[in-house]
Amino acid sequence: MIFLKGHSLSEAIKYFLSRFCATEWSKMHYLRLNSDIDVLNEKLQGFDLDVLPLTLDMVLKGDDSVFKGAKLELYKERLQDPAYHGFGIMEDGKLIYSTWFSTDNLGLPLITKRIPLLPNEGLLEDSYCAPSARGRGLHGKMNFYRLKKLHELGRDRVLAIVLDGNTPAMKVQLKSGFEELGVFYLGKIFGIKFCTLKKSKYDAK
Repeated sequence: MIFLKGHSLSEAIKYFLSRFCATEWSKMHYLRLNSDIDVLNEKLQGFDLDVLPLTLDMVLKGDDSVFKGAKLELYKERLQDPAYHGFGIMEDGKLIYSTWFSTDNLGLPLITKRIPLLPNEGLLEDSYCAPSARGRGLHGKMNFYRLKKLHELGRDRVLAIVLDGNTPAMKVQLKSGFEELGVFYLGKIFGIKFCTLKKSKYDAK
C-alpha cells in the first residue's frame, strides 16, 4: 500500500487511525524538580544574557513563519493571563529566544480541561530558539533562569512535560536536575479527547 512506503507499520497504523477514525495519541514524560536556591545561584553565576519580560511587540519581531496563526493567538492569550510569565532575548532588533512558565494550571495540548497546580508548584512551558542562536546553550541557561524566577515566587516544586522522542528537551531537563516520575498519554479516540495523567498520584511523592 502506498502510504506504507518509507514508514513503519506502527506509523502507518497511527496515520490510518488519525486520518479515518479521528484517533490519535501522544506519549508524554512527566518530570519534577525540587529547586534549591543555593544551587540556582551557583548555576547562574556569570549569567550575562539580557532577558526581558516578553511583550507582544517583541513576539511580532520574531520569526513570522513561527509566530503566526494559532501560536500567535496562544501567545496573545498568555500575555493577558497573570498566571503566565514570558521572557525574551532580543538581538539586532529581532526576538531570538522566548520562553514561558505557568503558576496556575497544567495546560496540555489537545486537552481543554486544565489541571490545577499546587500553591508551591510551577510549570515550565514551551521555549523557542531562532536558528541563528542555536548552539549557544540558551535552553540550559534559561532553564535555570526560569527556576530562579519561580523560586522567587515561592514555587520551589517545578514540573516539566516532554513529548516522547524530543531527546534534546529531555536532555536539557535531566541536566537541569529534573527527575522523571512517569509517563502518560493524551489524544483523541474517535474524536473524544482523553488524558491518562493522574497528577494527584505524584503530588504526595
